[in-house]
Amino acid sequence: MIVSWMGRYREVVAAFVRHGNTVARFLNTKSEIYPGIFLSHQEWQVLEYIIEHESDDSIMSRISEQLAIPQSSFSKIIKLLYNYHLVAKYRMKGNHKNIILKATDIGIKVYESYSEVIRNGSFLKLFETLSVLSDEDLSIVAKAINELDDGIGADCSKPCTLELIPFED
Repeated sequence: MIVSWMGRYREVVAAFVRHGNTVARFLNTKSEIYPGIFLSHQEWQVLEYIIEHESDDSIMSRISEQLAIPQSSFSKIIKLLYNYHLVAKYRMKGNHKNIILKATDIGIKVYESYSEVIRNGSFLKLFETLSVLSDEDLSIVAKAINELDDGIGADCSKPCTLELIPFED
């Protein structure tokens, strides 16, 4: 069988493939997460990261790297979150280049409200399924997912040179 290289992990690989395609399909679909505030999944993830890492004082480029979002796309997301008054931008004294992001009170309120919707929706079933795993097992699963993502990123960053062959009728 040609897909035998996956061995006993075939079911897991298939689940990752399906998940990746599902995420790609809905990644830029906007939902009203709060009255008058429409965000895509990716925009929501950025807001969540900023709130979760509020004490880090991470600069925009570092957050972009952590979330694996291209800098140009990330800047557009920040502009949207800023225009919705969900995040505020700061600079460190003496460094006008690096921008630090913090959630506003409105951003935190919106986050708390919609995170309950998300938790009780798709994540509740995920958490129930994973509840049989120990904390150590969950760390191993997270590590495996991160290693997969790092590998995919490395595979895609290597330029391919293809030999072109003229098309003949």
